[in-house]
Amino acid sequence: MLNEFLHEAAEPLALSIEEACELSSLGRTTIYELIGSKKLPARKCGRRTIILLDELEEALKSLPRAGRAS
Repeated sequence: MLNEFLHEAAEPLALSIEEACELSSLGRTTIYELIGSKKLPARKCGRRTIILLDELEEALKSLPRAGRAS
């Protein structure tokens, strides 16, 4: 049980804006635009803005696909 907890704890639950940019390969402006348009939920902890990893994944999945539709 402890091993499962330690394994899961190795993957972060929340990301800073900088970490979200690095992980998603998107720029700060794009991340803030997604937050501003309510496509990416963000939370505040003091002065720090954090994004849940699951919600970043969902926001990326909701972006339109590249290329032409067949």
